[in-house]
Amino acid sequence: MNIDTTAIEGYAEMTAEEKVKALEAFTYEDYSEENAKLKKAVTDATHEAAESKKALKATQDAQKKDKGSDSETIASLQEMVETLTRERDLGKLSSAFVAIGYDAALADEKATAYFDRDLDKVLDCERRFLIDHDKAYKADLMKNTPRPDKVGTGTPVNMTAEKFHKLSFQERAKFAAEHPEEYKKLYGG
Repeated sequence: MNIDTTAIEGYAEMTAEEKVKALEAFTYEDYSEENAKLKKAVTDATHEAAESKKALKATQDAQKKDKGSDSETIASLQEMVETLTRERDLGKLSSAFVAIGYDAALADEKATAYFDRDLDKVLDCERRFLIDHDKAYKADLMKNTPRPDKVGTGTPVNMTAEKFHKLSFQERAKFAAEHPEEYKKLYGG
């Protein structure tokens, strides 16, 4: 699976070193346990639907032999098949939502709203997902963001000529532009 670099804020403007650091810090959430539960639910629903279809077929065949019509039984079995088919399809859709990052409860809610054609509810679920996703992403970024040497001043502490020469050309130019006094000190000015 490829990493979606559009999910990394400012990726296009990063230097190569910053891109490597950003990509090394990028993590995917593991939903394998939830996916396994949903797959089992889908498998169970599919099995139940198949059994119901077999039962319906057997009932219909028996009715043809008897040349009798028990419409209530057929309607009941058809309703059962439709219900089980819906549950199976809801499970598949919910599993797909979990695979892209939804938690299981929100994935179930969105899948149900989707099948009920409740656009307002679908959009509300999408909005909540994006809010939660953005909060988690920002928290992860903050957790993995290195802290400056001297908080609040914006100037590095103890910049030496040796440290300065280890910086890339772009970093040196940025340092010189942002800290002209410190730059002059490094070059005896």
